[in-house]
Amino acid sequence: MKIASTLLSAIALAAASEYVVPVSNDVGLIYSSISCGVGPCYQTNLYGEPDYTAFFGNRDLRRILMGFSLGNDVDPSSITSCKLQLPQPVTPQNSNPSTYTLSVSQVNAEYDAKTVTPAKAPSSGSPIVEATLSDRVVPPAMDVTTACTNAVNGNVNLMLDARGAPVTFSSSASSNSAKLIVSTK
Repeated sequence: MKIASTLLSAIALAAASEYVVPVSNDVGLIYSSISCGVGPCYQTNLYGEPDYTAFFGNRDLRRILMGFSLGNDVDPSSITSCKLQLPQPVTPQNSNPSTYTLSVSQVNAEYDAKTVTPAKAPSSGSPIVEATLSDRVVPPAMDVTTACTNAVNGNVNLMLDARGAPVTFSSSASSNSAKLIVSTK
């Protein structure tokens, strides 16, 4: 009986898989919370830059919109764990260490990183995970399993915001960008 139980456990473990999914669609968005008529005084799409900054300030808002394609290899209903791994923040050499609170929210709509504007960006819900971190260390993997199991057409779209201090991360244009670590049954 013990041999059969061990064999079944080995088969179950062999069926489980882990995938590393690189960010495939990201953009930095900047806009003003001050209104100039019908919209923000300014809004900018920073697509293609080597890094993007998140900061939810008093007047200036900087958000990072990032998308991951699970492809055909990963069935969202089989996901048991999905963690967002961000790289070490890009910190100006002369800045003092600072802490920030990073919020990650799910975005339930597709977007084109090249053309999306802050005014036309898909909306994000409440944060699914938040952490207070130092800009001198690599953030721990953040649990975004709910976003991954709710992937639309195999795509996981996330919005990053930071409070307290701005934080800058390498974009997909860099070799050191965000990724998802996905475990399946």
